[in-house]
Amino acid sequence: MLRDMEFEADPYWHEHNGVQKQQNKTSNTALATMLLGVTALMVAARFWMPESAVGSSPLVATAPSTRPSAGGNDDVNAGRTGEENGWVIWLQNHLPGEKPVRVKSDFQAKLDEWIGPATGWSMQDGLVRPGKLRLWKPTLQARDYEMQFRAGIEKKGLSWVYRAQDAQNYYATKIILSKPGEVSGASLVRYGVSAAQTFAKSELPLPMALQQQRTYNIKVVVNGSRFTTLLEGRVIDQWSDTKLLAGGVGFFADEGESAAIESAEFRERKGWLARWAAATFFLPPSAPMLLP
Repeated sequence: MLRDMEFEADPYWHEHNGVQKQQNKTSNTALATMLLGVTALMVAARFWMPESAVGSSPLVATAPSTRPSAGGNDDVNAGRTGEENGWVIWLQNHLPGEKPVRVKSDFQAKLDEWIGPATGWSMQDGLVRPGKLRLWKPTLQARDYEMQFRAGIEKKGLSWVYRAQDAQNYYATKIILSKPGEVSGASLVRYGVSAAQTFAKSELPLPMALQQQRTYNIKVVVNGSRFTTLLEGRVIDQWSDTKLLAGGVGFFADEGESAAIESAEFRERKGWLARWAAATFFLPPSAPMLLP
């Protein structure tokens, strides 16, 4: 202690170490600035990035809309989530980086955007009836998204796929209608296909009465490893799997099934911060943006 007091009283010691103290102070300021910047980025990411990047359930996003539909076929917007304001659309259009994929189809024109064998597919009166599996080409590179479509079951079942990479790798869900008009007269089947092999297949009863020849509004939310299905704005299924990380959507009909699809809409969910990072070469465009 006496030695330290002697050093502190020495003018030479002050002159020699004054510069070092100033350097340490500058270093501490730079470190504090960097930590504040990282914290700000994490907070911004929490609000700007899709829910999948931070591990939240897609039910958080769909909760305001998971209410029973009050209308019939006219309830076009049942179950829609996160309607965007004008400023959100402006930001999506002007932010750097690749824009989210957003496509619609009312099946009034040819099926040029759909790839795969056209066996069993037909179009009549603005409705398309699927056959062999066909995929919606603009959606094939997407990871997180929502697909909403209006369709009716004509015979036995209605089937669709998501996270589909090709005809050998995809997740599938179908609604099977065995007793029209009866509660629990329909069931939901979902499963995955990897290298043409089926896995994780489950069948669940639907606690609601479905009718043949009636059009229903169906939404599929693909968010990270979670997949949610809504029927007329009500959540009817949610499950998780990590095998397939990216892929698009499509429709098919197994033998004995017939369904009529009126329209389909696809909305990719791509975070603004991830777009900016990819545009400024912090990340390759296809890389997921994950934070601790």
